[in-house]
Amino acid sequence: MYKKYIKVLVILPFLFLHIACGYEPLMTEKYQKYTIKNFNISGDKKLGQLLSNKFSKLEKGEHTISLNIKAQKNIEIANRSNAGSALEYKINITFDVIAISDSDLDEILNKTYSEEISYKASKLHIDTLNREKKIIDNIIKNINEQITTDLILIHS
Repeated sequence: MYKKYIKVLVILPFLFLHIACGYEPLMTEKYQKYTIKNFNISGDKKLGQLLSNKFSKLEKGEHTISLNIKAQKNIEIANRSNAGSALEYKINITFDVIAISDSDLDEILNKTYSEEISYKASKLHIDTLNREKKIIDNIIKNINEQITTDLILIHS
């Protein structure tokens, strides 16, 4: 009798995992109806280039747009020890994004995306730099998702 229950308990979750409910995320290329033709980057060019590299390249979009990106990064010491060494840093990354439709040269998006995160300094400076790099990558990924969502909603 217990063997039947065990078989049901093993098979039932397996079936649930393989049956899809039809959910599709909004961020798929299926809903992306635009192609970004070019990027005009000003300010911190390295940050702007990192952001532009995160966009998916879709050649068959119905609308072509150009993105003007102004990138800024500000790192400051948030907390110091009694000896004066940095214990905690605060990083603020800001992107001013303007999307212009190539067909009629209308401004379809003009928005500032900003994110600020604090992080602790490590004993080794290289570890602090690696942590800072990971944080910057995460911030850029988050802001890219926000911009992509805004552009998809505009073109839907």
